[in-house]
This record gives sequence, C-alpha cells and structure tokens, in this order.
Amino acid sequence: MEETNLKEILRVLNDRFEGRLKPHSVAAALSEPLASVWPGGPEDVQYLAEVAQRYSVPLAVRGAGIALEADPPGGILIRFDLMRNTYVPGSEKDYWAEAEPGALWLVLDNELRLRGKGLAVYPTSAPRATVGGWLATDGIGVGSFEYGRLRENVLYASVVLPGGELQEVSGESLGEVVGQGGKAGIIVSARLRTRRATTDTPFAVAFDHIEQLLESVEDITEVALPLWHLALLNPAMSRARGLGKNYLLFGAYPSEREEVVRWLDRLPEDCECRVLGAAETYRVWGQRFFPVAPSFPTPRAVREFVSPPQLPERLSVWENRPTQATFSRSGEVLILSLEEGEGTQPARAAGTP
Repeated sequence: MEETNLKEILRVLNDRFEGRLKPHSVAAALSEPLASVWPGGPEDVQYLAEVAQRYSVPLAVRGAGIALEADPPGGILIRFDLMRNTYVPGSEKDYWAEAEPGALWLVLDNELRLRGKGLAVYPTSAPRATVGGWLATDGIGVGSFEYGRLRENVLYASVVLPGGELQEVSGESLGEVVGQGGKAGIIVSARLRTRRATTDTPFAVAFDHIEQLLESVEDITEVALPLWHLALLNPAMSRARGLGKNYLLFGAYPSEREEVVRWLDRLPEDCECRVLGAAETYRVWGQRFFPVAPSFPTPRAVREFVSPPQLPERLSVWENRPTQATFSRSGEVLILSLEEGEGTQPARAAGTP
C-alpha cells in the first residue's frame, strides 16, 4: 500500500481514537503493523472493522501475548485493555456470567467464588489469559473433564463481523467464531456457563510409574468417575514446581460426590501410589495452572491435543521436559510441554478451589 494511503488511515483512526492510538512506523509497514488501537466498547470495534474493510488492511486482536501470533504487516492491532467489564447476576438461580474480551479469566472466576459459584471451565493460563484470547483459540482447561471444551460452555457471544456488523451468535453457530482466531469475527462480549462451587474439593495422588497412573486414568474413565477436573504432571514438572519427583495425578470434585471419596480410599490398595494429604494436595492444586504468570515472560511451550492411547508415547518423548496434561470428557488430552531451556514460574494468583 502507498505511503499516502497509510497516512490517510492513521488520520482517520486519530480522528476517533486520539489518545487511544499508537501509530507505528509508516516506513516499516511492509513488515510491521501500522498502528495499535484501544477501543472502549463494541461501537469502536465496529468502526475499526469498517475502516479495515474500507482500506483493505488486516485487523488483528492482541490480548495477553500468550499465543505469540505474528503481527500482520500494515495491519491494525486491537488491544482490549479498556474492555474488561464483567457482570455476575445476583440471583442464586442464574448460572452464567458475562465478560468483555479484555477481562482476565481468573479475576472473573474469583468474582464468582465470592458468590459461591465458579466458571464451568477456564484455561490453565487463567492468571494471565484474557476472555477474548481463549475464545479466539478455544481448547481444554480446568473443568474440562466434566464440561468439555470452552465452546461448549459459551451460551452466546456478541461478534463484530468483517465490515462492522454486530451480531449475536449462539448454539452450533458458535463454532464458526469461537476458536477461529478472529478470522470470522471479533468477539466483544460473551455469556459463559457457571456452576455451584461451594463444595469443590481438590485431590492429588503420587505415582512412581506412569503405567500405574495411566491405569488409574483408564479406571476413572471406565467407571465415569464424576470429577470436575483431572490433570497430571510428569516428574520433570513436579520437580520444577517443588512438588517432589513423582508423577502427579490431580483434580477436583464436589465433596458430595461420595463415589469419588470411595475411589480415593481404595486406590492405594489397587496400585503402588500415595494419596496426598490436605497440605500437599492444596500445594499441588494451587499450582494447577501452566507456568504462565503476569509478572514473568511467557515461556515457549509445545501445545498438542492427543487421544488417550497416544499419551504414553508423547509422555515418553517429553520425559525430560516439564509437561502437564489435561483431560477432557470428549476423550481429548491437552499436553503442554515447556521447550528445552525454559524454566517455570508459579501462578501467583492461583487462589483456592
């Protein structure tokens, strides 16, 4: 695009976003973004979508920087720092919450906890991840063993389509926008499923051998044990987090689900393992997040979805790298493994279950 047109785009943006616009180098627009913009509401995002279409320039959303996507040359970057509003209904009967894309998942979940509720699912990067960021990528997180993927727990979303139209999307149509990286539209707010969380109880079990841990996971699946969350750490991740040197299987469940308590009571009789006591369990649960914390750089990690039969081979390949796996009711397993040379940092705002 000619320099004259680029300057015209910046002028148009400045007319509306003065003070909320950061121009980049026009001369470097062939390899770098043209500008960053901080919208204050859906109308601003609609305007940006219209400008992007009018001048045929890319429009991209940037959140907490966890996904590390490449910035589009000559494009406009949307920053949602000013759109962090949340709404939690006061009624005990309403199990939903609304959030704008810049809101942090953990902040929203903590707000719900004050009312005895919690999100059905949230990402393992919740201390840093934004609502819009995970909506753009979809996936498996804390709570997925009971509730599945994120898209299954979005009741509806308000989306700005290319060109600027604002549309409400729900049901099967959510798959066209959630997890699409903003290509089909930019989500400017979403209503999310919540759950009663007053009796959430964490558990953790230490295994010397991965074979016995995987047999326990198979048993959990076969008997449909009603856990809310299920995940594991390999010994490299356990050591990196100061949680010992074993494989750790951990998760959480509502305490009234007595079948889980009975399963934990008999587990040491069925395999060589140790059910951790309350203090150790809460240490493990407090570090349930993948090592992404607000005050530290985002570590380089490999993200891979596998089926349960593929899990032993993948864990063997990454035996010496800190690795975490999260299980979903769909049968999918999300593996997150730090690249070699990357350390771990605790999620400082982990909170309680």
